[in-house]
Amino acid sequence: MDKEDIRRSKVRLGDLLIDAGLLNDIQLQRALQEQKRTGFKLGRTVVDLGFVDEVRLLTALSEQLNISFIELKHFKFDKALVQTLPEAVARRFRVIVLSRLGEGLVVGMSDPLDLFALDEMDRLLKTSVQPAVVREAELLTALDMLYRRTSEMDLIAGELEGELKDNDFDLSALGADSNSEAPVVRLLKTLFEDAVQMRASDIHIEPGEGILRIRQRIDGVLSEHIMKEARVASALVMRLKIMSGLDISEKRLPQDGRFNIRVKNHTIDVRMSTMPVQFGESVVMRLLDQTHGITSLDAGGMPAPMLARFRQLLQRPFGLVLVTGP
Repeated sequence: MDKEDIRRSKVRLGDLLIDAGLLNDIQLQRALQEQKRTGFKLGRTVVDLGFVDEVRLLTALSEQLNISFIELKHFKFDKALVQTLPEAVARRFRVIVLSRLGEGLVVGMSDPLDLFALDEMDRLLKTSVQPAVVREAELLTALDMLYRRTSEMDLIAGELEGELKDNDFDLSALGADSNSEAPVVRLLKTLFEDAVQMRASDIHIEPGEGILRIRQRIDGVLSEHIMKEARVASALVMRLKIMSGLDISEKRLPQDGRFNIRVKNHTIDVRMSTMPVQFGESVVMRLLDQTHGITSLDAGGMPAPMLARFRQLLQRPFGLVLVTGP
C-alpha cells in the first residue's frame, strides 16, 4: 500500500486496534484522554499505558496497511542513502530511509499513518516513497548511529591542521584561547556532542605516527575514528589540560584531572587521565552523565525471573555479586 492508498483508506489507529481485538472502547477513550494531556501520538500512548504490546501493535498496523514490518536491529543500512534525508527532518517525523525500490525509496516510519510526514518525504526526496513500519526505539538508535559528527570533526581538524602548519604559531595561545569559534574549541565541542549522542562512556585520544586515533567506548565496545591531521593532537591535549587544571608544561609524567561540561542539555562530569606515549600524550576521559541520575533496577533490562532473583539476593546480609561477560 502506497501513500495514496493510505490516504484513500482513511484508516484510524484507534478503529484499527479495536477491529483487531487489541483494544476495547473504554481503553481507547482512556488513551485518547491521555493523548490529549501529553500530546504524544496514540500509538505511543496505548503502549505506554500497557494496553497493547508494541510488537503486536506494529504487526497489526503492517497487516492492515499491507506494508512491511522491519526489525532495524540487524538491518544493513546504506549510510549515504540514509543521509539523503536531513537529520532534523528524520528526527522530527521519526523516519529513516532504508533502501531503494525501483525508482522510489522505502522509508521506515514509527507512524506510517502520518500523511503529513509522507508528503514531506516526497517533497524532500523528490521521488515516490513506500512506507514501512519500524519500532521507534530501534529507529532512534539507528539515527544516532548514522547521523554522527565524524565528518564535521574531520573538517574542523583539517582547519586546525592548517593553522598549525605555520612554524611561528604559538601553540600555547591556541590551547588557552577562550574564543568559542577557535578550531580547537569547535573540534572538542563536536567531539563531546558526538559522544553524548552515541551514549559513549569513554573517549580515548591516541596520537600515532602520522595519524590521530579517537576512540569512543559505546556499549562496552571501542569505536575508532582515524584522522590524518596528527598535529592537532597536541592542541587538543593542551586545551583539555587547561580545562582540567593540569600542568600544561609537564609532558613526561601521567596526570589526572576532572572538569564539568554541559552538552545538549546533559551535565557531564569528565574524569581525565593523560599518559606520555611514543608520539605525544594520550588522553582517556570517562564521561559520567549527571542528568539522568542512577538507573533503577527495573530499567536495567533484566528478564523478570532474573530481576526477582536478584532482588532476593540483595536482601541477604552478606555475599558477592559478579557481573561478567560471555
